[in-house]
Amino acid sequence: MRKLSFVMMAVMAVALFPGLSQAQGEIKGKMFGDYYYVAANNVEDYEGRHGLWFRRIYFTYNNKLTDNLKMRLRLEMDSPGDFTRSDKMAPVVKDAYLSYSFGRHSLKGGVISPPTFGKTIEDFWGYRSLEKTPLDLFKIRSSRDHGLALEGDLDEGGTVNYTLMFGNGSSNKGETNNGKTLYGALTFYPAEGFVLEAYADYETEVNDVSSILYQGFAGYQGEWGRVGLHYANEHVSTADMSWDYGILSGFAVITAGGGVDIIARYDKAMGDGWEAGFKGQKISYIPLANYVKTNLIIAGVSFETLKNFWLIPNVKYAFYDNPDMGEKPDADIYANLTFFFKF
Repeated sequence: MRKLSFVMMAVMAVALFPGLSQAQGEIKGKMFGDYYYVAANNVEDYEGRHGLWFRRIYFTYNNKLTDNLKMRLRLEMDSPGDFTRSDKMAPVVKDAYLSYSFGRHSLKGGVISPPTFGKTIEDFWGYRSLEKTPLDLFKIRSSRDHGLALEGDLDEGGTVNYTLMFGNGSSNKGETNNGKTLYGALTFYPAEGFVLEAYADYETEVNDVSSILYQGFAGYQGEWGRVGLHYANEHVSTADMSWDYGILSGFAVITAGGGVDIIARYDKAMGDGWEAGFKGQKISYIPLANYVKTNLIIAGVSFETLKNFWLIPNVKYAFYDNPDMGEKPDADIYANLTFFFKF
C-alpha cells in the first residue's frame, strides 16, 4: 500500500512539474459507481440490500517520451462488491507499459490490454460504466495481461487492423506457472459505420487444462446510435474431458438527443461448461447463481447532466435455464442509479 501511494505521489509530481521529465505528461482519470438496490436475488439474504459504492476509480498518467516512444501508468481502485466484505478501496496497477511506434505499426510491452474485448468491443459498446462486456463480466477472460503486443494497420487507409500478442495469461497478477497465452485479432472497417472483428487465443496447458477461445463481433454506428452483435466460445480441455462456454450478446444504444441515450443489452450463456464450472457468485456487484446457464438483460437511460458527468438509471435482470440437476434458481433484479464522471 505504501509503495503504491509513493508511486501515485511521484506520478503527480512529474505531471505537475514537467521539468522533472524530458517531456510533459498528462494526468487524467474517471470514476463510476452506483446507488444500488437488490430487488430480488437467488440468495435470499441479499434481497433488500442497498447502498452506494464506487465500482471503479482510474488514475492515469501518460507521457510521450520521444516522437516514437510513449508510456502509461494507470492505477485502479474499486469496492469489493460481493455483499460480504467491507474492505477499503486500495490501488492496484492496471496499466504499466511502453509503446514504440514505427510507420503504421507499434510495439507495446508491459501490463497491457489484450485484444480480446478492450480494443474494439468495449469501445463500441461504450458503456463500461454501466457494465463490463460479456467475456469480462462472466470471467472468461481478463482485461489485462503481462505481455508483448504488435499492432497496426495492414493498409494505408486503415481499413484492416491487426493485433498479435504473447502474454502470461495471468492478468495483472504475478506469473506462477509455465502456461502462456497467444492472442490474435483482425478488425475490418468495410464501409462507413461498420466494424467486423475476428479473434482467437490459445492458452497452453496449466495444471493439465488448456483453453482455446474464438469470437466474432459485428457493429454498425450511425447518427441514430449503434448496434452490436457478439458471439464467443471457449473450449476447455483436459486429458480426459472437455467442455464449452458459449456466449451470445447483442446490444443497442439509441441516441435520443440532448445528451440522452437509451440502452438495451441481452447476454445468453450456451454450452455445457456453465453447469460444470461457472461460479457466478464471484461476479462483483451482480452476483449470479452458480453452475447454471445465465440470461442477463440490461436496460437503462443515460443522461449527460453536466459536461463530463452522466447519470444512468438502469435495471439488470438475470434469469436462468433449467439445470440438468437441482432446482432452477430464482431470478435476480438489480435496480441502480449509476454515475460516471471523468477529468
